Amino acid sequence: MTHPAQEYDVIIAGGGLAGRSLAYFLSREPGLAGTRILIIDDAADRYPHRSLIYWHDNALPLPLTPEATFTSLAVDAGPAQRMLPLKRHRLCLTSSRPVFRCLDDVIDANPHITRLDAQVSRVRAHAASVEVALSDGRLFTGSHCFDSTVPPDGIKAPLLMSGEVRRVRTAHDCFDPSIATFIDFRSGEHDPVHFHCVLPITAREAVVEVTRITPWQVPSPEFSFEQATSAYLRKVWGVDEFASVSVERGSIPLGVRPSPTRGRHVRIGSPSGAVKATTGYGFTRVLHQAQHIASTLASTGSPDTARPSPRFGWYDKPVLKMWKHDPAHAVQFMRATFSSGDADLVLDFLDERTTFAQERGLFSSMPVTTLLRPRLWI
Repeated sequence: MTHPAQEYDVIIAGGGLAGRSLAYFLSREPGLAGTRILIIDDAADRYPHRSLIYWHDNALPLPLTPEATFTSLAVDAGPAQRMLPLKRHRLCLTSSRPVFRCLDDVIDANPHITRLDAQVSRVRAHAASVEVALSDGRLFTGSHCFDSTVPPDGIKAPLLMSGEVRRVRTAHDCFDPSIATFIDFRSGEHDPVHFHCVLPITAREAVVEVTRITPWQVPSPEFSFEQATSAYLRKVWGVDEFASVSVERGSIPLGVRPSPTRGRHVRIGSPSGAVKATTGYGFTRVLHQAQHIASTLASTGSPDTARPSPRFGWYDKPVLKMWKHDPAHAVQFMRATFSSGDADLVLDFLDERTTFAQERGLFSSMPVTTLLRPRLWI
């Protein structure tokens, strides 16, 4: 059955963090007042609960109050931990629910935004417009389509990052609420390699994240996140007993090759590779990308996704190969990254915001083979 095409100015395919952030900033842009926006999404839960761990070095473009904020990092420097102050950055913890509600307060107040519970089956860009087809045959046209859905040919990645976020509560004071433990390999540096992050809420409550990185779609040995967390808390923190307040599990692909933007069909968010899932844990990059797109669309009529320099891809390849072929070498690299003692510089690098001169300083203490040897691996 053929349906007549319905027309909008902007179509947003996918109503997750990337899509709703863009709708939020489009709504707040004075130069785009009256823009007709269609959000297409088939998610069953509009307010999923996920713990968001992120860092930033200036005010976030959202009015959020994080549950916890840290100005010091305890990092794994090998035999012992190293305390690093954060001078510009702040490491924060919040929940996804208040984030989505903050976005929706603005979106739902905009009478020019339409939400549609449906699934996109095809996006076709033309010279002056874009056509979006739904799985039920309906058609929509717009000036631009911003797409955060999984590409039609699926996600292709060399690695999979899987993990568990467990909120624990102890009977005695165990944690320092002013210090976050960041990427700690102690108790997890041997096969299977895994690492922990600990973000204390109080002296007796903390969010403990355990993460594994394994080859994409390759069967791996059974791994118990709960046992790994118990062993880590017992060995490193001296905690023999704790209560689990909540548990979240999930996985994200690493090293996704960005899907190409074709004219007025613009890829956004992490499923298409437009934003690295691990960059600032993705959250701040998604917000700033959405804000930049809205600003450039209003000022020039042509959206700019503000992608980082291709130079950072040069670093990605050997690091991904380390994790795939020699995880122990990857552990050494991660520890060496913090050897400069400048945590702000490391976070800038992870956010792909450093200059080449800064990167030379960051890696000056590493053996030359650290980044060159993995390039010889297939």
